[in-house]
This record gives sequence, structure tokens and C-alpha cells, in this order.
Amino acid sequence: MSLDANHGIDFYGVTIQNEPEFPAPWDACAFDPVSEGEFIVNHLGPTLKKSHPKTKILMFDHNKDHMVKWANFLLSSNHSAAKYIDGTAYHWYAGGMDRLLDGAQGIPNMHRMISELDVMNIDKGHLLINSEACHCPTTGYAGGDLSIAWARATRNAHTLLADLAAGSNGFIEWNLILDSIGGPNHLGNMCDSPILAVPHRALDSQGNIPHQLEFEMAGHPFGEIRGDNKTREELHAEGVPANYLDVGIVVQPMYYYVGHITRYVRPGSRAVHALVDGSVNGPKARTFRPKEQDVPGGGINDLARVGIEATLWPCEGSTRQEWQLNDKKQLQVFGHDWLGKPTVACLGRKADKDMGGLMLDTCNVTQGKSGYYEVVPTENHRVNIVLKNTKVDSKKSCLVAQPLRNNGGAYGPRGGAQVNIGSCEEPWAEWVLDPATGEVYSSVFDEFGGEVCLTTGWPFLQVGAFDTSATGNSAGAAVILNEAGESANYVFKDQGKTILTASIPPHSIQTITFD
Repeated sequence: MSLDANHGIDFYGVTIQNEPEFPAPWDACAFDPVSEGEFIVNHLGPTLKKSHPKTKILMFDHNKDHMVKWANFLLSSNHSAAKYIDGTAYHWYAGGMDRLLDGAQGIPNMHRMISELDVMNIDKGHLLINSEACHCPTTGYAGGDLSIAWARATRNAHTLLADLAAGSNGFIEWNLILDSIGGPNHLGNMCDSPILAVPHRALDSQGNIPHQLEFEMAGHPFGEIRGDNKTREELHAEGVPANYLDVGIVVQPMYYYVGHITRYVRPGSRAVHALVDGSVNGPKARTFRPKEQDVPGGGINDLARVGIEATLWPCEGSTRQEWQLNDKKQLQVFGHDWLGKPTVACLGRKADKDMGGLMLDTCNVTQGKSGYYEVVPTENHRVNIVLKNTKVDSKKSCLVAQPLRNNGGAYGPRGGAQVNIGSCEEPWAEWVLDPATGEVYSSVFDEFGGEVCLTTGWPFLQVGAFDTSATGNSAGAAVILNEAGESANYVFKDQGKTILTASIPPHSIQTITFD
């Protein structure tokens, strides 16, 4: 049949292939940039232009690591596919099947993508959409772990805010509703969603609805569903509202976290500059560090793991900005992952070829992936942090701040700049390393507001601000996210004027609207 509005199906757009770089065991077709371009030029592009000219074509539809590479090839003015492509779809996964890294990588690549589109003179209407994001494996309800369910909600909100700040036009969940284990799925690819269907928990089920429905073909690959072993009251206390459970629906924390953004940041909204800045009273009065003390706050660093990007943000005095120069001269961080397992990682010695900056890597000296650094004083009471396990001239082997492309989008230059190895003769290579607090900070962005601290991934306290005047609702909205295990006081300022003083509890999210 004709796929159009005459049959009740109005297609906004299509992607060429889901995850073209992955020859998946389910329905899939692998492409590289060349073959995808050939398919667009010789088949999909002209066919859709003739039969459904309003239907948009979005290229790529895979992870952020190779997004810029594909864009440089397919959107080139010399490529015949470019005239058919209306946008780029991407996913939030980290690759390598480390599910705890999903949503944790690639934000600097978002800024690179926006910048490349500008350099290539691509139409400003080119869409950039996160077309798939989900947490794996299985569901928070099935695992029965409150901390994991809430951590997943937090990760979703962080990535959504960061994507929009970089310049993304939208964010799509993998699924709105699944069953209790994240199916149905014929190959056991069980992942999470904001809402789960558990009809056997409904008050009127009368015991005749099985826990495992016939259409679920994957069985229980991760064992028993622990949420089914919890009472209505226990689940309600953990953030699963009892009134929804009574009708057979599990509404997970993820739903409410996403709702804090989607309810107020409606189509037509625009991300505007916003950043959680450091305290005005300097290193002894950071947001999470107790006043006049050296110990960092905020709770455990759940990003102290191999594969996380090292970035620069305003200093907040938290464990995500606490580094130790160990006896092997490695810059080391400590923490726990979502599952409670202790983690240790060290700053790498070579920029990741896909991400473009230094990552956290293993501290294992036999594997040789981390950097060994020497701290060398400079003339202006700063230090150079010089990489020693390299064949490059020592004058070109310093830890340097690496500005984001796109000027950091709505976060600005201080919101997530990368670090790399480069010339020791530039201001980018000057640091303060405080062994008492564990902070490694730089003043290179002072003209944009102040110092920045070396951070594992991103800070605990974040904000996203939006001009929502075009939506017909409020004039603006600000979403504040606190991933820390401690509350935080904050002052909300607009062009230097204080308009709100408030506090945000640990592990929570707030939305403020402005008329």
C-alpha cells in the first residue's frame, strides 16, 4: 500500500538502516559510508523524492563515535547523496558492549558535529536527533535494585540535557513501554524503558494472567523477576507509584526524570547558555566540599571507570574532581560503579581516535595504556604536567586544555572542554595541582567566567536552560540535576542578577519555569 496520510500513516522521516556499522544477529543490514551513500543516491533518495517528497531522510543512525566521519563523507558538496539528506540520527551507546558506559561518551563529538555542519555550510535546518537510547540489560523492576533504577533515570536526564545543550534537535527513547524484563524480544536483547506492563500485578487480574505471556519468546535470561517478589508497599516506597501498579503498570523513576524535561521543553524550545559555576569564595568553599576543609564531597564517584572521558568543568569540590598522583606517577581516580563494585582508573596518555581527547584507562602498568606524568613548576606559580612515557619531545608532551568545537554550545567553553597532550609553551598547559584537595585546575578560561577543574566525565551538579517562549507556555525553563549523594545549595542568576536561592536534594531533579 502507499505509505502516506491517506492510510492514516504520516511518516515524518526515515533512516537508512539501524546501526549500520553493526552486523546484528537480528534483522539488519551492514553499511559503511560508501555503500550507504550509493543506496541513497541510486535507490532511496530518488524514490522518496518522487513518491513522498515530504518524508525526510536521516543518515547514519549509530553511535556518536563515528558520527562526524560519516557526515564529512556523505554531506560533502561533492557527494551526490547530500542533496537527499535532511538530517543525522545517532544513538547514545558507547560500543564494546559495556552497558555502564552507555550515555557516558561522545558529548564533545556532538559539538564537533555542529561545528562541522557549519564549516561544510550545511543548511541550518539539518536535523540532529538522538534516535535511540536505552539502558541494558533488562529492567530496573526485574533487577529489583532501587539504586540502579534511579541511576538509570539520572543518566537519561544528563544525556538528554547535554545533547540539547550541544545542539541536538530531539531525543527518542528506545521504547516507551515494555514487559517486566524488557521484551518481548526474539533474541533476548532485553533493555529498559520508562514504563513496564505487568498485568499480573493488577488488582483485577484474578490470578489468571501468567507472569510470562505467550508472546514473550526470550524466557528469563537474567533470572527471576525480583520486582515481582516485592509488595505493593515496598515498590511504592522505591518510587513505583502504587496506583499505577494496581492497574498493571510499573512507572519507573526514568519516566519522571525525562518528564521533568519533556513536559516543559516542548517542540520549538531553544537551549540557551547555562552552567553551574563554582563558589565565589574559591577553593576552600566549593559546592560540595565542607567549608575550610580539604575533603571532597558529593558521595562516591560512579564515573571512575575505564572508558570515561576526562573533561573540564567549573570546580565543585566533589569526588568527580579528586585526583591522586600515585607512586607510579599516574593521575588516578577511585570510586564505585552502579553495581557497587569498587573502581580504579587512570588518565590515559593518548587521545582516543574517535572521541578526540584523553580517556580514563586501566592503571595496570603491564598494559601500558595510562600516562606517567611529571609535575614541573613554571615561572608563574603554576605547573606543567608532562607525559613521560612517550617518544614525543617533552616540550610537546604536556597535559593541555582542549577547547570544545562549537564554543561548547549552550554550556559555553567551560562546560566540558577536553584534555589532550600538546605544547608546554602555551597557557593551555598551565595547571594548579593541589595534593591536599586532589584538584587539578586551570585558569585558561578565566575570560569566560573562571577556573575549571579536571573532571571524570561530568560534574554532579548540572543545569540546562531553555527559551520556551515559542511553545505558548512559559517564557523559559531551567532543569537542575543533582547526581550527588548530598544536597546542594544554589543561587540562580540571570545576567548577574539573583532571581532565586534554593536547594536541591541528593539524587534529584528540579524544573523551574519563568514567565
